[in-house]
Amino acid sequence: MTAIAVMTALTGCGGGDSVGAAGERATTARAAEKAANDEVTVDAVRGDVRAAAAAAGIGRLEFYDMSKAATPCLVAGALRTEDAPKREAVDSVFAVLKARGWGQLERVSAEDTDQAWHLVKNDWEMFLGAGKVPEGAGIVFDASGKACGVPMPSRPAASDIGPPERPVLP
Repeated sequence: MTAIAVMTALTGCGGGDSVGAAGERATTARAAEKAANDEVTVDAVRGDVRAAAAAAGIGRLEFYDMSKAATPCLVAGALRTEDAPKREAVDSVFAVLKARGWGQLERVSAEDTDQAWHLVKNDWEMFLGAGKVPEGAGIVFDASGKACGVPMPSRPAASDIGPPERPVLP
């Protein structure tokens, strides 16, 4: 009798869910939760920028109003300083952004700043520029994403943007 009970427990027979099926459901649930958490929101990007700016310990951070932008998945701001930020401040910004999941994809050349980088996190891309420009000095953050937890604006139907009457060819 004991052998039958042990075999029943090991094979998962004897009514109820098998251990493999329960484990598979738990793995699927964890994967779905991770996918939901992987979507980066505008608030999360702003939080990353705020934390990075605080780590730099210089200037004052301001975000630009992006409410009239064509897509809701935009974050733009600047950490304004009196002079061009020192390398240590920029390194602090990078350290925080990397810790928060932003990967440094590449260093890019930019005419309007001394240094510039392109970073990526999930479906978001960020341009980060540091240096002195005619408007002042500081670190500029410009991020855009493909998904940000809010509905994307839909394209108007062709009938909404075309002429009310279409010409008929002879």
